[in-house]
Amino acid sequence: MKRYKFLGDTALLDVFKTELKKVKVKQDWIVPIPLSPERLRERRFNQAELIARMMRGRVRLVLERADGAAFSHQTRHERLERDNPYHVIQPVTGKTILLVDDVYTTGITLHQAASRLYEAGAKEISAVTLFRSV
Repeated sequence: MKRYKFLGDTALLDVFKTELKKVKVKQDWIVPIPLSPERLRERRFNQAELIARMMRGRVRLVLERADGAAFSHQTRHERLERDNPYHVIQPVTGKTILLVDDVYTTGITLHQAASRLYEAGAKEISAVTLFRSV
């Protein structure tokens, strides 16, 4: 995961391509968790977006993330205390959404993103991640 996420070895994702295409997406849109502009400049790609694009469904970039410290460098307590960095940038009223992220660690990322989408009128939100941190 470190090679994929932090070193940009996106070819590693091909290992999961066949399985990701099997995911039955019933939601209106697949929405990858966005990176902050700062993090996107550093990495040059959004790992969650690449995962989402391998799935069968309509990928929509409806969320934005403010700059700030990466969640991966924060403790659970720091994540819980942090302001919600996500903002909805396109109408989502009445839509069913599948949020996609690379790693589920504490659930804060998905919870905060879903919270913003619900506030903006999304009807139902589900989530999928490629890995679960233990």
